[in-house]
Amino acid sequence: MEISSRYHLGHLLLDHIKAHLDVVAQIDAATKEKRTYGSALSRSIKLARSLRVLGYKPGDVVAVGGRNNLDIHIPFFASVFNGLTSVGVDPYFKYDEIYKLFELTKPKLAFCQRDFQEVYERVAADLGLQMKIITFDGDCTISDIIDMYDTKELEQDFKPEEFDIEKINVFLIPTSGSTGKLKIAVFKHEPFMLKLLEFLKVNKERKVAKRRTLYLSPVQWISSYFICFTSSITGDTKIQTSKPDDIDHIIEMINDYKPQSSLISPTLVSTFLTRKDEVDLTCFEVINVVGSKFNPDTFEKFKKLLSENCLILDAYGQTEMIGPILLANPLSPPGSCGKPVFGYTMKLVDPDSGLEIKEPNVTGEMWAKGHSFAGYYNDPEETKLAFSKDGYYKTGDLLYRDEVGNYFFVDRIKSLIKYRNYIVIPSELEDVIRLHTSVKDVCVVGVKDPVDGERPVACVVKKDSCDVTAKEIKDLVESKLSKNKALSGGVVFLDTIPLTSTGKLAKKRILQIVSNSNRE
Repeated sequence: MEISSRYHLGHLLLDHIKAHLDVVAQIDAATKEKRTYGSALSRSIKLARSLRVLGYKPGDVVAVGGRNNLDIHIPFFASVFNGLTSVGVDPYFKYDEIYKLFELTKPKLAFCQRDFQEVYERVAADLGLQMKIITFDGDCTISDIIDMYDTKELEQDFKPEEFDIEKINVFLIPTSGSTGKLKIAVFKHEPFMLKLLEFLKVNKERKVAKRRTLYLSPVQWISSYFICFTSSITGDTKIQTSKPDDIDHIIEMINDYKPQSSLISPTLVSTFLTRKDEVDLTCFEVINVVGSKFNPDTFEKFKKLLSENCLILDAYGQTEMIGPILLANPLSPPGSCGKPVFGYTMKLVDPDSGLEIKEPNVTGEMWAKGHSFAGYYNDPEETKLAFSKDGYYKTGDLLYRDEVGNYFFVDRIKSLIKYRNYIVIPSELEDVIRLHTSVKDVCVVGVKDPVDGERPVACVVKKDSCDVTAKEIKDLVESKLSKNKALSGGVVFLDTIPLTSTGKLAKKRILQIVSNSNRE
């Protein structure tokens, strides 16, 4: 489909959502409330008209932070109708984190939970922002705004705002905040629409029926944006929750609502394995595992908890590339992320020489070209560094490719440990340590050393009622790997591996713990 400069995501949403107005769009597992697509569309149109009356114009930035209540996506829909630029805010962010995000994006309007209203107000005042705040559950709600400002015209006469999609950003998505400098990825309407349309085309070709989807993505994740709009196009029902989604509640959601599909992290998979007698996972037809490396041994154990016909697809993607760019299929070899999805081309490049790697089974940095972000917000230097001269995005991830084109994730370049100029890959050590029957979880990081540069340290979580010593862990690694990969930095035993609110390793926190611990 060719997209004109005046046709934007708001038009695409309005054109497709009308096909399933009576279908249940969302179920809030915390309150048991339901909402149809017709109701969601009506509320989004009313909010869009109200925001026009309030004077918000195409290009104005809108911040949206909150748990997955039934209203969480209404501001996104209203924003794309009006040409406003949305930025998701982690619902667990503290003052300093919100300050840093708002300092970069300068929102004129914000939606948040009542609990965060005071923090948002303080950040806006300290930054000198003229920012109106609407809450999902406080004094000034979406319903209040609609009651006061909606023009009450016929909804069938509603038309999205007209603007040039080349000049107006659709989303600003934070990235790299947990591992390095906070950057804001900028997304335009056209590439996002093209990826959605490709997804819709594949679904039609495969005759995929409407599904109940377990929706756990926090509002600031690229998967939240993607699922929010794809489900509105396909008519899927999202099973979500306005309650903080701890594992007990997630198990309850699965047992009560029998979802058929979901995106989940390897961390959640590991948790399911420890609670396998409490959760019935046989309802799932397809599960996409995303976010970090999926251990092959864990994959095999997880398969046994699912129905025989359930597809487990290991996906690889990044925020900057609008989510998945590699996707495995049932015939992909164990541990593989699969092959490039529609609309993308890849190459592997030697990080040191910059030369393309064409032979199989040689590790290199993944470079990708296709539907992607437009650059980093107000950061031309980082944008220039992100792309090659021939237009490929440099992912910063190490992968290798087999003889038939399947890709395998190795590690982040930033995670590599340089011990005496020898490159140590943390995931390789982690895979070995997980072989120990008393190890529940492990993370390997590098600590600075004046002589060796960096030394590998293993952070180990023991299984309940099990014991293992640091010497056993070190001996296991030395028995399986070369001496340069020995745990020369020692072993630290933890109760849990710290994670960010998005389920990824909290590397900064882990390094702080390691630095202040007695390493054995």
